[in-house]
Amino acid sequence: MRWLRRIFGRPAPAVIPDVLWGACVSDLPFLRQLPQADLARLKRLSEELLDTKTFTGAAGLELTDDIAVHIAAQACLPVLNLTLDLYGDMAGIIVYPAEFIIPQTEVDEAGVVHEWHAPVSGEALDAGGAVVLSWEDVADAGVPGYNVVIHEFVHKIDMRDGSANGCPPFLAAYHKEIDARAWQRTFSDAYRDFCVRIDALERRLSARFDPDDETGTVHYDEAFASLPLDPYAARHPAEFFAVASEAFFVLPQPLAQDYPDIFRLLSLYYRQDPLQRHSRQGLAHPPV
Repeated sequence: MRWLRRIFGRPAPAVIPDVLWGACVSDLPFLRQLPQADLARLKRLSEELLDTKTFTGAAGLELTDDIAVHIAAQACLPVLNLTLDLYGDMAGIIVYPAEFIIPQTEVDEAGVVHEWHAPVSGEALDAGGAVVLSWEDVADAGVPGYNVVIHEFVHKIDMRDGSANGCPPFLAAYHKEIDARAWQRTFSDAYRDFCVRIDALERRLSARFDPDDETGTVHYDEAFASLPLDPYAARHPAEFFAVASEAFFVLPQPLAQDYPDIFRLLSLYYRQDPLQRHSRQGLAHPPV
């Protein structure tokens, strides 16, 4: 972490070395699609984030320059055309080597509170708290549409005006075209539809699912892989917003195909259109 030690505490903004930045962009396909002007702005935002927020390794993780830059670049993508002020109440970024254990609480339909501990790949703490990440999961590019950094930092955006609820703050300087009531109505409708799809798949598959049958497991995985979003999006409206944002930046075509109104609202909110980037590179995409 020699480079980070050199830049933290300096009055002037940090400067990410070109070689380190180039390696980061090369590792992340969704960044390689950005125009040069956008990449330059993303680099400046990443430098500002590194300069103003504390990055800490936990559970023995040695926080290297490479780790910090990879996280900063992905964290800054949602605010590329907005402002880092959306992360203003974030205490810092804590990085574990792999999944970490946190307490979980859930109230069932009968009002009974269930508490347990579970391993997670990321967590965004509200009320000015930190973003906590598993580096193993940050570095895992093998799951289509999955991005734990974008997911957790979008939660922080959602928390900017209170608890995460799937309705982020609308800034007068950037979001005049968005009607808050239309946002809430559109996201609520899409969330309900997605939950119905999840329930239908589970009912259809659970009757014939045999956990000891590898063929059945493959069919189960394939059925859920056909969804435009990770099933985790059905857990809560805030998770639907975060998972949809992951897909928007990393794997936008299925989201745009199945939920074009959600894609349109996210384009207005983030002031970006990942499908246009795909189009410029000659990649096919559905009409929106």
